[in-house]
Amino acid sequence: MDSIIGQDAAVAGLEAALASLRVPHAFLFAGPEGVGKHLAAVEVAKALLCGKGPKKSCGKCPSCRRVEAETHADLYALTVPEGRSTIAIDEVRELARRLAQSPFEGARKVAVVDPADAMTVEAQNSILKTLEEPPADTTIILVAENTDALLPTVRSRCRRVTFVRQSDEKVKDFLAGRGIEADTAEVLARAAQGSFAAALRLSEGALAEARTTLLPAILAARPGDEEEIAESIAYAGEGGRRTLAERREDAITLLGALHSAVVDALRAKQGAPVRTNEDLAENIRGFAASADFDTLAELEKEVSDAIIVIDAYADVRLAAMRVASAFSRRRRPPAEAEAPAGTAEDPHARAGGPQRTAGRPSKLKPR
Repeated sequence: MDSIIGQDAAVAGLEAALASLRVPHAFLFAGPEGVGKHLAAVEVAKALLCGKGPKKSCGKCPSCRRVEAETHADLYALTVPEGRSTIAIDEVRELARRLAQSPFEGARKVAVVDPADAMTVEAQNSILKTLEEPPADTTIILVAENTDALLPTVRSRCRRVTFVRQSDEKVKDFLAGRGIEADTAEVLARAAQGSFAAALRLSEGALAEARTTLLPAILAARPGDEEEIAESIAYAGEGGRRTLAERREDAITLLGALHSAVVDALRAKQGAPVRTNEDLAENIRGFAASADFDTLAELEKEVSDAIIVIDAYADVRLAAMRVASAFSRRRRPPAEAEAPAGTAEDPHARAGGPQRTAGRPSKLKPR
C-alpha cells in the first residue's frame, strides 16, 4: 500500500489485518474527501483478489490489473448512478444478490460501496441484512465522508478505519510531483485543506480559474449579484465536468476554498496576516473591511453549512443560492453608506466587484 500517502495508522491496521488472514467481513473507511479512502479500498481489494495474495497484492498480475480497472469478475463496485444523488434500495438488493453467488475467479468476493453515505435509509436497512449474515467468502468495504449519515446499526457491524486530513507540506509535495511550480503548489495546498483531490482539482482547468476569478467576485458581491454567484458556485467546474456527482465535487471544492478565504478575512479583521490565500490577500483584506467581525463569522458558518448540506446530497443550486444571498446582503462598509446621494456611480464598478456593461452579460461565470 505504498501508494497511500500520509495515512500511516490506517495503512498499518489494514496491513496487519491482511497479514493475519483475519480480514473482517466489513470495513468502514471514514474520513474527509480526497485523502485516500477509495485508493485504500482498491488496494485491499487487490490484495484479497490477487493470485499471490491475500496478505499483499503483487500489483502486476492480471487479477490486480483488473481490480484497478474495476473489471474483475469478483469485484463489485456500487456508487451513485448517473443523474441521481442517492443509492437506492434496488441497487443494494442487486448487490446482495450478486454477493450471494459463488466467486467466479478465485476464493473471495469484494464489494466497495462508495459513497456509502449516499445510501437511502431503505438501502441501508437492506444492506444491513448482508452485514448481519455475510457470505463467508465476502468482504464489504463502505467508504464514507459523513458517517453520521449511516445508521448506527450499519456502523456497528463494520470495522472502522479512520483516514485523516493531510498536512499542507504533504499536499504541496503531491502537487509538486505533478509538475506544479512550488509557489502555486504552496498556495493550493493550503486552500485544499488537507485533501489531495481538492488540491488537484484546484490546480486544473475551470476550477483553477474559478478560484482566482470567482472568489474575488464573491467576496466583493453586492445585492443583485445572487443569481450569477449561485450559478458560478454550482457550475464552477463546467469545463468537461458535467455529471451531477462531478458538479457536486467541484462546488464543495470551491466552497472549501471560499471558506478558507473567509477564515483569512477573520484573521485579517483581528490584525493577523492572510495565511491560506496569500495570492488573494488584497481581495481578502478589502472583504474584511466591508463587514464587522460578527457578520464575517456568520458568513463563515454559512459556507461551512453549505459544504455539509451539499456533501449530504442536497440540491447544489439551492445551497449555492443561499451562500450567494448571504454574501450579497452583508453589511456595507461605512464609506459606501456615506456616498453622496444621487451619484451615478455603478456600485459594481468598485474595486473587485463584478464588472457589467450595458447590453452585455456578466463574465462572472467561467466558460
